[in-house]
Amino acid sequence: MGIDHGTRAVRFSVLPEGIYFQIERERLGHVSVLEEIERRMPLHDIELVALAYSMGDGIDAITPIHKVENRGQLEKVTGEFVGGGTRVFDEIAASSLPAVLLPGLHRGISCLDPRFRALYSHMASAEKVGLGYRAHLETGAENLIVADISSNTVTIGIKDGRFLGAVDACLGAPGILHGPLDLEAIRRVDRGETTANQAFYSMGVERIGGPGDLLDGRTERERLARDALVMAAEMEVRSFLAVVEPEAIAIAGSAGIHHGVFPRLKTGLEEVARVHRLNVYAASTGAAEIAWGILEGEKEFLGIRYIGDTHG
Repeated sequence: MGIDHGTRAVRFSVLPEGIYFQIERERLGHVSVLEEIERRMPLHDIELVALAYSMGDGIDAITPIHKVENRGQLEKVTGEFVGGGTRVFDEIAASSLPAVLLPGLHRGISCLDPRFRALYSHMASAEKVGLGYRAHLETGAENLIVADISSNTVTIGIKDGRFLGAVDACLGAPGILHGPLDLEAIRRVDRGETTANQAFYSMGVERIGGPGDLLDGRTERERLARDALVMAAEMEVRSFLAVVEPEAIAIAGSAGIHHGVFPRLKTGLEEVARVHRLNVYAASTGAAEIAWGILEGEKEFLGIRYIGDTHG
């Protein structure tokens, strides 16, 4: 089983049965995660869970969950804290299910290009490891670029079958809700009107088009917001051409695969490489495929090590 700790929902994939389901963040405080799983399959049939939790910057390898401190985080609360993902982690950790935790892409990941590690302390949250692995398997490419566009935007480079680096949401292109701080936002922080964290969570393109399903582009402002999102995402993907010669480009995320966005990105990027559309379960499926690989004896996934056993 793979579990993707996403911004708006926690998604589950079970292989080889092909069971896929999600629990929205609003429901997580009111349901038992283990009971939700058991509604779909017996818990004793699960041989290994690969779990992504938040930033994943406190570990630098795929690690058995019982060996992880502070849920794999450098800080107890990083970014926007809701609590649902924490409940998922704690229920899995307290259960009898064997489980491993995926790291994020950060300065401590040794396979990343030293230039990325020198520039950026954190590049992508833990679920992006599952996403990158799924994109690699689905495209069959050793050199590819993965753009995950939803509440925020994160772009990942994979070179010679190893993670090269990534540009996190606070560094590059905005998503629907979140984005990097421009000069106006920095000045608001300096004046004490907001915190840097709060500013980040309000710098997505929603500030241009307003709340609602702006990706459909029903109004002029919504179309401007959508077009700005597409432009910024394409710019970020193309920036990776400086370090990766991609055989494929994979687009993921609820906004990236939207019918108002994906065709525009595909048209702009297919001159670079073939463009693939990943589904919403790509990250959790990639995590499940990592769990499968561990059970088969694999020790490395796109350059990220697996350490230890799953049973202690």
